[in-house]
Amino acid sequence: MQNNEFNGDPAPQASPIEMIRDRLAGRWLTAGIIGLTIGVVGAFLAWNLTPLLFRSSGLLIASSNRAIVVKMLQDDGTNARSHESYLKTQVSLVTSDDVVSNALDSERLQELQRSRGYYPLYTGIKTRLLAYNPKGTELIEVVYEDKDPDAASLVTNAIMDAYMEIHGNNKSMSISNTKKQIRDERAKLRTLINRLRSQQQELVTNSNNVVADVTSLIAAKAEECATYNAMVEQINETLGKIEEDQKKLGNEVTGDEIPDPTEQELKVFEPRINGLEMDIEQQDIKLATLSSRLGGEHRIIRNLSSQIEATKVTLASVKVEAAERWKTGPVGKEKSFSKQSERRAKINEKLKKRRDQMRDLQEFQSEYDSIQRDIEANEIDGAVLDERLKSLEREETNIQEQVRIGQVATVPDRPEKDTRGPIAAGVFGGSVVLVMGVFFLIGSVDQRTFAIRQLKMDQGQFHCLGVVPDTSKASVEPEILNIGMNCVHKLRNRIESIRFRKTDTGYIMLISSPFQGDGKTTLVQLLGHSYAAAGFKTCLVDCDFIGRSLSHSLDMLDRRGLKEVIKEGDIEEKLVGLDRDNLFLLPIGLDEMVNPEMMQLDVVENLFAELRGTFDFIIIDTGPLSGSIESMPIAGSVDGVILALRKGRSRVPLKRCVRDLHELNAPYLGVVLNYADKSDYKDISSVSKSIEQVIKEEATGLRTRNALTESLNMKTKRNKSPE
Repeated sequence: MQNNEFNGDPAPQASPIEMIRDRLAGRWLTAGIIGLTIGVVGAFLAWNLTPLLFRSSGLLIASSNRAIVVKMLQDDGTNARSHESYLKTQVSLVTSDDVVSNALDSERLQELQRSRGYYPLYTGIKTRLLAYNPKGTELIEVVYEDKDPDAASLVTNAIMDAYMEIHGNNKSMSISNTKKQIRDERAKLRTLINRLRSQQQELVTNSNNVVADVTSLIAAKAEECATYNAMVEQINETLGKIEEDQKKLGNEVTGDEIPDPTEQELKVFEPRINGLEMDIEQQDIKLATLSSRLGGEHRIIRNLSSQIEATKVTLASVKVEAAERWKTGPVGKEKSFSKQSERRAKINEKLKKRRDQMRDLQEFQSEYDSIQRDIEANEIDGAVLDERLKSLEREETNIQEQVRIGQVATVPDRPEKDTRGPIAAGVFGGSVVLVMGVFFLIGSVDQRTFAIRQLKMDQGQFHCLGVVPDTSKASVEPEILNIGMNCVHKLRNRIESIRFRKTDTGYIMLISSPFQGDGKTTLVQLLGHSYAAAGFKTCLVDCDFIGRSLSHSLDMLDRRGLKEVIKEGDIEEKLVGLDRDNLFLLPIGLDEMVNPEMMQLDVVENLFAELRGTFDFIIIDTGPLSGSIESMPIAGSVDGVILALRKGRSRVPLKRCVRDLHELNAPYLGVVLNYADKSDYKDISSVSKSIEQVIKEEATGLRTRNALTESLNMKTKRNKSPE
């Protein structure tokens, strides 16, 4: 019975509703409580934190004041378009930065500014201030919203006053004077910029440096200084060592002292040292390799050890001879105290020169950058003046228009609109959906099984055979025991209808599970009782070497069993008859020397051959499939494998177990959901109740018969009576 996933066919896709039910199964209550709690808290906070905004509005009237002769001319739409453009300009000016800043500095808003702060009030006005021109009118409506109705009207009126003060009527002379001042100031800035550029050019001309390379030159000089410093430190260290050695010997420093060469200097001076060291290293490796094979007392080992010692002696003599030649030769004399002192003096002189050059370069760059910053600052000031001049020229073209305040803003008596309800509802719904989404993701990662439909949703993968009810409440609901056995009998009949091998010898079935505690031992006993009740000679075999659950539940831990059969044979003496007819048990046994590693394929096959010849059905109980040693060889030798899964356990290990069984070519029959809810066995429950009702009616004589069938039966009796 291969499934879609393991034979290469695409697995059928579940519908979105089924997927949601699967992922949230067993989590609905938790997700609902958390979602509703967070939703209520979020909605409460949203309701209380959402501000109520009061809207206050005022009107500006911008009427045309053109000569009457213009109106008498034929109207080609030019005047209307010009006035519309003027209105758009005034709308943008109402919300401009200079108007807002002027309004904030007015006496009207001083108290509000002190209570809220300048910047928060400024950003609030820029955010919630609105000005627009109703189409087809000469009106400009100024609107401002605030949580304080008094503040809303104050800000609106202050904005209109500031606009009238800055951009009001009769500004022609003021604009002309301002333009002249701007042009004069612009000319002064140009003169200053030209003078600064001349200074900059003169600085470059008098310097030997190229401006673009100053930074790299400074970096290069810094690197040279660092190199010279390192050389001086090294020389100082050498000279200090010579002085210390002479002091220990009680001699004065004459200047002819030569320090001992370093290992690196010797290797460079005498190449034979490297060769001898490599020979010793190779001989050591060879000695270690041969010692592990021949032992330390072998002749070859002794000879090789002698060679290594001889090479080491040669190396030492070569080093001594090379050191003497190094000291007496020109290389060593260059390392003498006097030579090193002369070299240090020359390096210090170069170091001072490089530092002076760096200081000159840094002074040049600092002066050049200072002039450049002054030029850029003056250019920015000039650009600001140019933009202001253009703004005045645009404004000058509109001085023929007239603007006046048509209606001052009043204090609103109610908020414009209450958005707390929609926002709170949105937060509530979003919180619930978010929590459900989080639990959906949790369910996608941790795919637990709470209902049989979740196993049936992956069609062909798990092949759900049936369920076993949760009998923990049997004392309260005694009918659950009868329903449970009906579920087991139905499960047995289904196994009989699909099992792969039907022969004259016994049928061996393995019951395992992905987890410890899935109820596989309970399922083994229930199926054993069902098969025995059906007249089959049945044997239960405890192959769980670690848990020994089957033997423990039947109080057979002190009986000889499977372990003794593996070691001694003679299976008949180890079988134990149980209380029900046709039902036997092979316990796990007592011999501690027999372990699960001994359950090899030939041992399993021999054991199963004896059981097949004696019993109709053999049901094997092992440890969890993925965690026990004995389960794999048993699974490959039985006629059918059933997996038990406890309600609430993850399907991911179950999927791995099914995959492992298919890789072993084990005859996988399906999975049984243990400790199932009533919803998964309600059909069996209803049938059981119907059977109980029929038995009760027959016992009391209250069972009714169909009138039509009774009349037919009477006719049949009359026809047969003459005979």
